[in-house]
Amino acid sequence: MFKTPFFKPPFFRPMSALRFSLLLVLTAPALGGCGDRYSTLPVPGVPAAEMPQLDQSIASSTPEAARRGLGNHTWFWTRGPGPAQIHYSTADGRDLVWMVGERHILVGEWQVDTTADGLVQICLRYPGIQRQGLGAGWTCRPAGTMFTQMQEREAGDSLRFGGRTQAKFVLTQTPASLAEVEGRVAATPENLGY
Repeated sequence: MFKTPFFKPPFFRPMSALRFSLLLVLTAPALGGCGDRYSTLPVPGVPAAEMPQLDQSIASSTPEAARRGLGNHTWFWTRGPGPAQIHYSTADGRDLVWMVGERHILVGEWQVDTTADGLVQICLRYPGIQRQGLGAGWTCRPAGTMFTQMQEREAGDSLRFGGRTQAKFVLTQTPASLAEVEGRVAATPENLGY
């Protein structure tokens, strides 16, 4: 008995490695946009989503609230260029900063400024210091934005920066929280010459 070969439509035939590779190369750009990593990029012609709480905090900041919110507070900053920073901003306008990778505590200044259109800003500068993210000129940010972008903030000099020029140890990587650093500082003996 003579059998005729079964006819396979083109989509059931095995694909050669060359054709499959070509198919992947051609579809990769289209499939690459399906991931989540680009979902936060702005789209030209599409307005930004409203953020009423953030907008309200920026618009309602007062110079007094900004001074109270920053003065005599320790805060953790991981945004912007350069390594993570832990600050202690004194009530009298000094700003002491400990950067990841450094033992020296840098001394700068902070002030609250109001623009001509009424926007309250927090301004920082570090005379004689030039590090990535820190410099001799005033760098100002809207107070409400700055407070919402701080990783953490707590009242007082929890790391005992006041009067120090050296930290007890070098932070070799960005800490998870101020509590982590506070625990390490508390566990490190006082006699290390810092």
